[in-house]
Amino acid sequence: MAEPCRSRLCLVPENGACKINFYKMKTLFVSVCMAMSVCGYHADAQTRHADSGKSHRDSLSLPTGMTDWVDPVHATPVNTRYVLYPTAQRGEGTEGSCMVYLPDEYAACPDARYPVIYYLHGGTGNQREASWLIRKIDDAVKAGEMRPVIVVSPQALPIGWYVDANTADPKVTSGPVESVLIEDLIPYIDSHFRTVPTRFGRGIEGFSMGGRGTLMLAFKHPDMFCAASSVAGALVDWSEEPLQRALECTFGDVENPFSEEYFNAWHPKVFACQNARRIIRDGLRIRMFVGDRDRLFEENGRHITHRFHELLDALHIPHTLLVVPGAGHNPTEIFADGANEYDTSFWDAAFAAE
Repeated sequence: MAEPCRSRLCLVPENGACKINFYKMKTLFVSVCMAMSVCGYHADAQTRHADSGKSHRDSLSLPTGMTDWVDPVHATPVNTRYVLYPTAQRGEGTEGSCMVYLPDEYAACPDARYPVIYYLHGGTGNQREASWLIRKIDDAVKAGEMRPVIVVSPQALPIGWYVDANTADPKVTSGPVESVLIEDLIPYIDSHFRTVPTRFGRGIEGFSMGGRGTLMLAFKHPDMFCAASSVAGALVDWSEEPLQRALECTFGDVENPFSEEYFNAWHPKVFACQNARRIIRDGLRIRMFVGDRDRLFEENGRHITHRFHELLDALHIPHTLLVVPGAGHNPTEIFADGANEYDTSFWDAAFAAE
């Protein structure tokens, strides 16, 4: 498998063409990146807190149902089923839900096995957020433009950050999201569907909070995934999160210094630093997207996504970053037809080794 270009930054102009600029490698001590403060970003913070001058401790409300592990809505897109699975990491008798997309040929080819793309929804989202991706994947498979795959979209709490929450704090309402996904969901999918049950048949993609979770899980568990795709990933620092309750529900009281320390310990940059050699050695394919109208691209001089891009660059971790003109914090804008088509060849190349 050819090694992807290090630090490739693509700027997509309005006509859809791709202009490539190669950043120079920079020197950075791993100890420095370990000391950086970290945080995340939930899906609708941009629209609900446009005034970036306000403190993240401002009192804003979150939607109800912040502890839902099971999506109450059973609607699914084409070729997709609603699935319940046991969540032993939460305790005996508990369940979580997910959507599972199966290609047309799945039922007709009983001996075939398929790679899996896990999709992680954004903050205040739900498993149905993956509908846009499933439609694109289904269209591409039916058109013969990509190999058949399975897509799994779990309900990961509207705001759970894809980490195991600091449950010792009384303000925390989240739970062991990472453990449920890694220890419960993936084994369940591998045992109940005809998957390729190795890292060579497993990829992960997510939007916003899910984009952050994608990078964190892939970097923390490079033995489990061969590819990671972050769409407008939540890569902001603790002080850049505008919604107090979005932090407290997983990490604890914002007035308690340990809450920030706990948050810092789960940032993708920590695991990028810790596992850089393994990530490079194993050829983990990494791509990132951000719209140039997204606060994650630029806000008051802070170039949030580029900051993370430059960290990966300094660690010599091969990756690509695509900046999409005119797109805000919305995957349908980032992958608008005729401007920036969703590139399914990323997955074909990643799964080629299985």
